[in-house]
Amino acid sequence: MANRGEPGRGGVSQSPEAIPPGMFANLSVGILSYRAHKTLDAALQLHAAHGLQRAAAEFFVYFNALEEADREIAARAGVAFSGSAENAGIYGGFRSIAELASKPYVLILENDVVPFDGADVIGCLRNCLSDMEAFGIKIFCVRSRENPGQGDPWKKYIKCFPIARPINPKIASQQTPWLSRVKMLAEHGYLSKFKGAAFYAEKAPHTAQPSAIRRLPSGNYLTDSRFRNWSNLALLVERRFFLDIVCHRVETNPDPRLVNGNQDIERALNSWWWRRRREPMGHAGKGAFTHARLDR
Repeated sequence: MANRGEPGRGGVSQSPEAIPPGMFANLSVGILSYRAHKTLDAALQLHAAHGLQRAAAEFFVYFNALEEADREIAARAGVAFSGSAENAGIYGGFRSIAELASKPYVLILENDVVPFDGADVIGCLRNCLSDMEAFGIKIFCVRSRENPGQGDPWKKYIKCFPIARPINPKIASQQTPWLSRVKMLAEHGYLSKFKGAAFYAEKAPHTAQPSAIRRLPSGNYLTDSRFRNWSNLALLVERRFFLDIVCHRVETNPDPRLVNGNQDIERALNSWWWRRRREPMGHAGKGAFTHARLDR
């Protein structure tokens, strides 16, 4: 993963110099990128401005279908990089990042997943890593609950459940949506797998879904795979669990629904196997990252 370029000069909203280099000795950070050069350039500046590049024990970009323009961006930002000759898709890229990483925990981000304005990236990661070690949690989502960005991750939740105290201005309080609930039941067979999406809909998700979510002393939340689908977005994961359990499952039980000819973790793990595992899944209380793509 060698190859380093000259340091970039992106705008700084915090003081990364005050962050000890490699303060997260157990954390690797890998950014997956496929083209979208404007998006990646902006993302690397934001990661540096919020101290992530400095704080992680190792920080690198993995390029699907590595191009000369990719090399130039990495050089400007002064980051290590590696890549493949062809586009291996999100699953292939994520797997390669985990294989290249040498630390026990890996933060895997796509090039359009960036810190939102004012995000406490360092504090968020510190709390989540602490909970992962204390409670044996292998998966943590560090996406912002209030500023999740593009994608509206609450869409299916609000079709199934009432909303008491919405966390997002796009969502209104509502009673149980009976008609849409019936339609969702007819389409999906059961609705419990959507309860975990209360993170993005309710200010107090543990109160809205007490059977599925609990609040940890840190202010973070805990659910399990009965109540939440796998999500690729803003993924903090234990490296060996990801390779030995998740990647092994995708490779031995591939899903016929491919994305641009490649396997996709979200589709492959949307199964009864995932529900039966009851795998603990953490979610940051506030989160630090949003989804903001600038180009395709």
